[in-house]
Amino acid sequence: MSQKRTVKRETKKTKLIDTSEKISANEACEMYKKNFYVCNAEINLDPLPGKELLEPVRTLKKKSVSDWTEQDVMPLAELLAGRIGIDGIGENFSGASAFGSISEDLSKFVFEHPKIRSIIDPVYVTIDLTTCANNVPPVVNAYPPEASPHPPLALFPGTNHIFVFNGPGALESAQHFMGWLQGTYVGLRAILQNSTLPATLF
Repeated sequence: MSQKRTVKRETKKTKLIDTSEKISANEACEMYKKNFYVCNAEINLDPLPGKELLEPVRTLKKKSVSDWTEQDVMPLAELLAGRIGIDGIGENFSGASAFGSISEDLSKFVFEHPKIRSIIDPVYVTIDLTTCANNVPPVVNAYPPEASPHPPLALFPGTNHIFVFNGPGALESAQHFMGWLQGTYVGLRAILQNSTLPATLF
């Protein structure tokens, strides 16, 4: 009887346009004075498997939150950089849940440390389906318009009406998309949310 071969899929790593190791805290702060929502990590369309968060979360939990340093948080931040979301399904549930247990403290830390925030800054646009005909998501194949500087749309995993923007210009692209939606579909509403951490799918 032939054996079934299992192919191990490697998680795609996020490319950092200018990693935090290459910029000083002062440089990061200067960047934020010009644009608070600047992000140096390119968008990574692969959701981060929750199981990969277990070890870095355990490491952080060994210390009091008040004792966390950028060096402590950076390994976790680099995992989250550019991610459109976190996979918390099946074998990833425990890791995603562990991450959730520190998310409030981590959000506060990220918000207060530009060097970390500069690589974690997703923006989400959620279409209000109650404002769509028959509660069906609008057709968005025509976006972005031809010759537009804005990137192709990225759907949040497992959904058909939540879009994720990340990387340089994420907020501007999200706002442009919302403007396009309202101009194309009269009466449609959408929710834009800036986040310090990627959302988790359970």
